[in-house]
Amino acid sequence: MHPLRFQSSKEQGINVHRYLPGTQTAVTRHWPGLFQDWQPGPTPFTEYAVNNNNMEEVAVYTGLVWRLTAGLARYAIPAYYRDEAARALGREPALVDWEYDIEAADPHAVRDNGFVQGRSTAVPGWSDPRKDAQRAGLFGLSTPRDLIRLLHAVLLDASCEITVFAVAPGQARLKDLVAALSGASRPSLPSVIRDEDVFVDLTIGSDIDYYDAITVASHTDLQPRLDALANDFARRIEVYENRVNTLPDVEAFLGALRDLTGIDLDAT
Repeated sequence: MHPLRFQSSKEQGINVHRYLPGTQTAVTRHWPGLFQDWQPGPTPFTEYAVNNNNMEEVAVYTGLVWRLTAGLARYAIPAYYRDEAARALGREPALVDWEYDIEAADPHAVRDNGFVQGRSTAVPGWSDPRKDAQRAGLFGLSTPRDLIRLLHAVLLDASCEITVFAVAPGQARLKDLVAALSGASRPSLPSVIRDEDVFVDLTIGSDIDYYDAITVASHTDLQPRLDALANDFARRIEVYENRVNTLPDVEAFLGALRDLTGIDLDAT
């Protein structure tokens, strides 16, 4: 089976593609060093949010999300862990009323709940009143490292979720996106994304009976781009797995992860 096979369909009149690996992760041969102690300094977790539970596949997901949304301005909602994400990124988000919700408790399907009322770990009355606990945070992502920092903030539960809206650059489009995610009326995904926008929801399961899932949606047909990326990742995964047992230390492993993702963590 292709390691990144997406199921495609039309939902609410837009193109939706889902990657549902179930129990078969994209990378099947893992670096033995993930199960050893690491010295202080850059580690698989600090650099790629990779550990001995959420392993190399997380790096693949990061590379896929970033490369699929190239050329667009990226904004993300980390489900629930808004304030933790603000601390990880060192900046405050735009507050919005709605966040996306996907449940991946089945290896073969997801429950797509669409937009739900925003939530956060903030306790009402304990924090700045502008940070209402019933509001989500929309963060701009400048580099892939920002996406990694969001993963650091959310990889705390049995399952975590980050939703990325890749839209046309510019303050006017950002203002419209914030407006579409705000207000009393529940938005629909086709009305939030426009034209060449790309929506990506990344769900990562950490505990038993929770699974990984990637949902991609757009008004345009992204199948050719997804196929090209899937083929490239298949090649990168094969190269990685052929060398994984020869990597002597963390530094070598981090270099292999850079090759696996196909991105520079600090590049735009």
